[in-house]
Amino acid sequence: MSSDDPIESAAAGITKGIIELSSEKIKEWIRKFKDRKLAFIQDKSVIEVVKEQYASGESKFYSKYIKNKDILFLTRLGLTLRKIENDIERVTNLQQKILKKYEVRGLHISYFVQNGILNRYIGLLIEDISSEEELEEKILNILENIEKHTLFVTGQDKPERVIQSALTIVSSHNPTIFIVSGIGSASKIVKECSQKLESLMTNYELEKVSGGKKEILFFKRKVKI
Repeated sequence: MSSDDPIESAAAGITKGIIELSSEKIKEWIRKFKDRKLAFIQDKSVIEVVKEQYASGESKFYSKYIKNKDILFLTRLGLTLRKIENDIERVTNLQQKILKKYEVRGLHISYFVQNGILNRYIGLLIEDISSEEELEEKILNILENIEKHTLFVTGQDKPERVIQSALTIVSSHNPTIFIVSGIGSASKIVKECSQKLESLMTNYELEKVSGGKKEILFFKRKVKI
């Protein structure tokens, strides 16, 4: 019901205007903050791709379980790398920017998402967890401690070194799920090591994801009965 009191009506109008102005201001601040966060990328076309990832279904899923803002941002950069992966120049440029700003760990987190490893890791987790809280805890744990759960193989690595490094990580950290990732030229090296690793890691079951110049080994620790 409208008021007959002109002062009251004016006050209500001012209040509404302040609320609407504040809402617009908040949206503007969020936009400016996001733009500042993305400024290090420099390439405007890539920045637009990053912005698109905020609305993707995969990104929204991650935002539900990843509360660490920096790690969540790195997952979105990983989604961006996946989106532009056919453009080698833009991919290389973004990888270099990520490495400079977030160091090796940040680059590895973005790789983890780009190559679909996080998706499959979550799929394996869901088979055994009992609550969303546990899922959130385990996702954050692997991303915060990614080097304790994953061996990222390069094209310069020797098979002997890969096998020894994998065994060292597993022996030191005893991960529930251990991953060996080889992309591009490294995929052949990982494929060469898979049979030997499977024979040595008897407490783990092996699942392979192959194709598209990717060879990713998921070792899931066997449940003792």
